[in-house]
Amino acid sequence: MSLLLVGVNHRTAPVEVRERLSVLESQLADITKSLHAQPGVDGASVVSTCNRVEAIVSASTEDVIRLLVEWLADRGGTSADDLEKHVYILRHGDVVKHLFRVASGLDSMIVGEPQIHGQVRAAFAASQELGTLDPLLQQLFEQTMRVAKRVRTDTGIGEHAVSVPYAAVELAKKIFGNLRGLTVLLLGAGEMAELTAEHLSSHDVKHVFVANRSHERAVELAGRFRGEAIHFAAAESHLATCDIVVASTAAPHHVITAEHVDRAFDLRKNRNLFLIDLSVPRNIDPAVARIEGAYLYNVDDLQHVVDANRGQRQQRADAAEDLVLREVDAFRKRLVAQDAVPTILELQQRLEAIRSAELEACLRKLGPITTEQRAAIEMLSTRMINKILHYPILQLKEAADEPQERESLRRTIRKIFGLR
Repeated sequence: MSLLLVGVNHRTAPVEVRERLSVLESQLADITKSLHAQPGVDGASVVSTCNRVEAIVSASTEDVIRLLVEWLADRGGTSADDLEKHVYILRHGDVVKHLFRVASGLDSMIVGEPQIHGQVRAAFAASQELGTLDPLLQQLFEQTMRVAKRVRTDTGIGEHAVSVPYAAVELAKKIFGNLRGLTVLLLGAGEMAELTAEHLSSHDVKHVFVANRSHERAVELAGRFRGEAIHFAAAESHLATCDIVVASTAAPHHVITAEHVDRAFDLRKNRNLFLIDLSVPRNIDPAVARIEGAYLYNVDDLQHVVDANRGQRQQRADAAEDLVLREVDAFRKRLVAQDAVPTILELQQRLEAIRSAELEACLRKLGPITTEQRAAIEMLSTRMINKILHYPILQLKEAADEPQERESLRRTIRKIFGLR
């Protein structure tokens, strides 16, 4: 059985390609079932985030690779030839290593970011519920989740913010403690706002409002986070009810003034307000920081947090890479050993049958012997068989990752020893 992965990510494809291929949460079940229904596919799952779309399958042969590229291209409304410039194709052990790294946050734009672990887990859960996982993919995803959890627990890779959006969320947690149930207002719908919203949504915020000069873009981004698009002119009225405000527009002036925040606090009943200004020029009047209960951070404040943490995060990422490599090797050996078990058992049974038959024939010719003599002959014949079996079994257990090579080795051994 072959493990195969075909995908695009932020390194191989521009955003206009990724967005055509992206899978909304409401589409995930149908897309996964469509992948599973492709000829030659035994198990299937789809991982989709703003930075990647990946089709992961198990199949009897690698012949399905071209079909998977065509399937992905068809979803994106392009040709397979055009899409091939952007896709990566992974096989066997490389699929295992890739998924372990992705779920651990080692293949993200921001190393160690925590959201991807939940996104991979969601893909696994959806596929499991749909029944599209075969035993091989079931094992792979279960081990992927265990490895990702161990990486975070053992290395602490996610403890230090190394992106401006992530640093913003970490500061919000220091102010509010738990972000669950809070309301967020996004002013602007660009990449920085999107990344910040993604970090916030992973902490179970209650609701996300999105205001943007282009209302259509606000509707699109709000849909990603099951939020609500509002018109830009209505943003001030939401300051009284929101807990976190993220400003990231192209406006060359303040879109939130101290007067706006003062009026909001008349209605807030002493609730804190956390404001993040990711814009240059700044969109939030610095005078807001002087208002009691208002916590304002700009992009430079957040960058100081990021710079202080980057070195520590990289040290932990190096340790995480080492851990992943060890886990990949252990999982590969386990799969190879499982694959070899039927042939090993048949080989042992075949040689034991030969040994027993020849031993009985020999003993009949010898005539009466003592119990000790029979035991010595039994031990001699058993040791000889075990020595004969040693190297074929070792080769089967240490076979290559590539399924065709393993199958070729199994066929050769079965032919030599006359197995069915």
